[in-house]
Amino acid sequence: MRQERRKPSVLRQVRKELDLTREDIVRRARISASTIRNAELGRTVRQRSAVQILTAINEVLRMRQQPPLTLEALHLVLLEE
Repeated sequence: MRQERRKPSVLRQVRKELDLTREDIVRRARISASTIRNAELGRTVRQRSAVQILTAINEVLRMRQQPPLTLEALHLVLLEE
């Protein structure tokens, strides 16, 4: 069975705009590099992982005195649990 092509999330774009590497997000969110990669590619991620990613990004935004993002703004594909 062929894997369905998914639309990438905006996570990579946001990460690049903030000049963050995947490793930066891994460290801040305390999740695996494969989870970040999957999220960026539009693959499913657990709700908990998505919140950890969002929290890590919002910490950086807060330090830079920028408004926070919402989970919806990242367009992550959440695993139905």
